[in-house]
Amino acid sequence: MRTILIVCGAGASSTFLAHRLRAGAKQRGIDAVFRSETLPGLADALPLADVLLVGPHLEPQFDELRQRAVHVGAAAALLPHDVFGAHGADAVLDTLPVLFAARAVVAGSDGDAPPPAAGLAPGAGNH
Repeated sequence: MRTILIVCGAGASSTFLAHRLRAGAKQRGIDAVFRSETLPGLADALPLADVLLVGPHLEPQFDELRQRAVHVGAAAALLPHDVFGAHGADAVLDTLPVLFAARAVVAGSDGDAPPPAAGLAPGAGNH
């Protein structure tokens, strides 16, 4: 079972997204746990995560958060600004296989591996 951690500033928006992701993952048969977390709680929760999803309002902090994720062997992705819209959870669920693959690269990294995706899709940079 994979652990996906969703971080936002106070935890409210990530809690709603985690709920929608759980429901969608269940329908798709994806074996994963979705947990919401606040920035202050990230230090304790991140070592248990396979993937870190970063709320769009934390974009200025994404590089630091991605480095923290890489340090513990987790992939990281910056969620797009429309992630809280009608189809945002579906887009995240569609991208999970890419993030799981990125996590495998990070976890097995010898220092030469590329960093995990900076967006929800390879090469994504504009939101």
